[in-house]
Amino acid sequence: MEGLSKSSASIEELPCIIVEAYFVDDGTGTEYKGTNNELGEDCPGIRMTVEFDAEYAPAYREMLKSGEIYDIPVEFYKTTWRDFGDNPIVFRTFPVKVSLIDTTQKDYDSAINRFINSRIASNLLDEEKVQLARAYRKMKYDFNNNQNVLSLNDKLESEDRLDDRRIKFGMREEAIDAWMNDVSIDVENIPFEDMGFGTQNLIKMELAFKQNTEKSNIILFEEPENNLAFGNMSRLISKITSDNSKQIFISTHSSYVANKIGLQNIILLYKGNISQLDDVNPETMNFFKKLPGYGTVRFLLADKVILVEGPTDELIVQRAYKDLYGKLPIADGVDVITLDSLAFKRYCDLDALVKKPLRIITDNDGNIERNIVNKYKEYTDDYGELIKIFYETNESYRTIEPSVLAVNSNGQELFSKFRRVISKNNSMINKNVSEVEDFMLNNKVEWGLRVFDSAESIEYPQHIKDAIR
Repeated sequence: MEGLSKSSASIEELPCIIVEAYFVDDGTGTEYKGTNNELGEDCPGIRMTVEFDAEYAPAYREMLKSGEIYDIPVEFYKTTWRDFGDNPIVFRTFPVKVSLIDTTQKDYDSAINRFINSRIASNLLDEEKVQLARAYRKMKYDFNNNQNVLSLNDKLESEDRLDDRRIKFGMREEAIDAWMNDVSIDVENIPFEDMGFGTQNLIKMELAFKQNTEKSNIILFEEPENNLAFGNMSRLISKITSDNSKQIFISTHSSYVANKIGLQNIILLYKGNISQLDDVNPETMNFFKKLPGYGTVRFLLADKVILVEGPTDELIVQRAYKDLYGKLPIADGVDVITLDSLAFKRYCDLDALVKKPLRIITDNDGNIERNIVNKYKEYTDDYGELIKIFYETNESYRTIEPSVLAVNSNGQELFSKFRRVISKNNSMINKNVSEVEDFMLNNKVEWGLRVFDSAESIEYPQHIKDAIR
């Protein structure tokens, strides 16, 4: 109830949550069809509403008067499910069945219990089930009558009381089929509960896929990348993409998962905004599927992005930003991402959909017209305020090394400081410009790291300063 005072808050001002699922109208879901949805569309679907229950209005008003309302009174809320025809949903007959696989929780999922119970049901006769139930009850009887348990209970009886009554320990009495709930599975002689978290998740997912579609036709997968090695991740993605009998919803922070499954399937939820990437260029989508190592999700979740060509460029841009603003760019939500320059255009395609500020710092490679102006013309023409390209304007400075060296060798004092910065044990102090350039070109990351770590600041090329400003 942020923004509402205790005295002015009213029932009308209480927030509500509305979640709607729109189904494809294939003619089979006519009983769920109607216009009872936020878009006013005549189609089948369901609508979940979490809202204040009017039955509690008198109690809420009394609490308002006495100043007892400090936040949203969720205890007075109710959840309702209705179809788009405004009829209540009866889940027992509802054709949509959902399985949740939450890899963030170490629970022994109901999928395991269902698997165990189904195998017991299909492989045991009723008489055999009864015999197992008797064996289970005998095991509990033997435990309760074990001499050590009896001795313990004698001590409890003489020393402790609850409600002034005698107590003792024993295995609890349960329903006749309770033994099924205590049965687990061993995988290659390892109890399921003792297996690695990642392996557990793979098995739970496989069991969910093996269920009949009538029992579960939608799978909700929470962060499948958790605790999975790269090889297991590949196996997981292969299983997900090979099964067309179920609809799968995956929440993920993994670029690998997003790229391999297909960027066109992504729904980006970010700071209250929803973006669908189903219009992504097919060539771009195939690029990321074939080369899934690119950080697309990292790009999508950043506030602003600077793309650079290599680790040296990243180190210099980060240090230049810190020298200008007193902090690293990520502290301002600006992510500096290192890419092969071949991927720059692919990220431009993504940026055209999500529309966030994108800056590209790139080498001119000796030909500005061909390598920059013509290469990015379609983006700078259509998205000039959104996507900006920054580069060294002197074509003789093909890469970042001669460009940085040029602005730091303009004067003896400046050049002396630069040589100190990139030296290790004064190794560069007496080198001339040509020797310094050779060192930089042959030790790209090393000189960049020394600049990044130095207590002294250097000068930066104008195009880098323009990009970070």
